[in-house]
Order: sequence, then C-alpha cells, then structure tokens
Amino acid sequence: MRPEPLQQTPTVDLPALTVRWEGLVVAVDATTLNAIARKAIRKVPEIDEILVEPENGRLGLTVRVRKGIRVLFKSHLESVRFKEGFLGFAIADLTVFGFVPIPNWVLRRIVERQPEGRAFFYPEERVVVINLNSFLPPELSVHVREVACENGEMRFLFGPCQYRLDRFIEELGRDPFSDE
Repeated sequence: MRPEPLQQTPTVDLPALTVRWEGLVVAVDATTLNAIARKAIRKVPEIDEILVEPENGRLGLTVRVRKGIRVLFKSHLESVRFKEGFLGFAIADLTVFGFVPIPNWVLRRIVERQPEGRAFFYPEERVVVINLNSFLPPELSVHVREVACENGEMRFLFGPCQYRLDRFIEELGRDPFSDE
C-alpha cells in the first residue's frame, strides 16, 4: 500500500499563499502615542505642545498653541477607522477654554505641514485621514473591528486579516548578494 502524497487543497475558497488571523488585539500606550504626535507636529511652529490621553472610552487631545497668546485646545476623537492602509478619525468637541469652539484652520495647518499625500483633512465632517501605506507592506490586509481607549492605552481589535506570502516565497532561497 502506497502512502498518499502530503498535498491538501483547500475545501473553501481561500486565497492561496496567505497567512490569516482573526481576533488579534494590539495595544499602544499613551507614551508611544504622545511620541508619535510630537513627531507629527514638530514642523508646525504654531503648536507648542500636544498631549494624547486615551481614557474613558475616548481619545483625548490637548494642544497648546503658540499664536500670540498661548491657548490650550481640548478635543476628543471619535469614529476611529482603519481601512486599506488609511487611518481616519472624526474630531469631536474641539474647544478652547473648555467651551469656545475652534475653527478648522488649526487642523488644516497640521495636515498641510505633512509630506504630500500623508494626511488629508475633510472640514465638513471634521475628519482627518492619515495614509499609512508608505509604512505598511502592500501584502498586508487588515480589518479593525473596534478601537478602545482605556487604561492609558489605545487598543485596536482586529477582525479577519491576512498577509500574502507570494513575494516572501519567491524570495526564499535566493542569494541576497547575487546580481539577479
């Protein structure tokens, strides 16, 4: 009796050469979020300081502006979404002194100072979208089901995700020092 070859074909319509997962949770602490925010505003001379506070189900932002008199802005982000390499969020209750609404020029100014195509601002909905495709590999496909802000961190709860292995398998065994 001959043993059968170790070859199985998927019984459902799944993409070949991919690794899939679901239910992953990624947490980013407030210290890391603040480091990223400070780096993002470093070329905006009108902004003196930024503080990100993920607490009580909301992502709080406090921005100290250096335009004439130092003014403290406070806001919360809502509707955080990630799709096809773009991270978007709606900005809620952006105020100064806790009650005076802030015009969109502050957000527009931050977005304008980013490299071309990195960030977009939609003032009607007060939505900022950040293009992360230059940081993420094109083989990666993720679905974020929920974003939770509690215990001093921002947690991303992922749904079905996959990473295509075609390029990896193609490069497997190739001499990295060859001229091919």
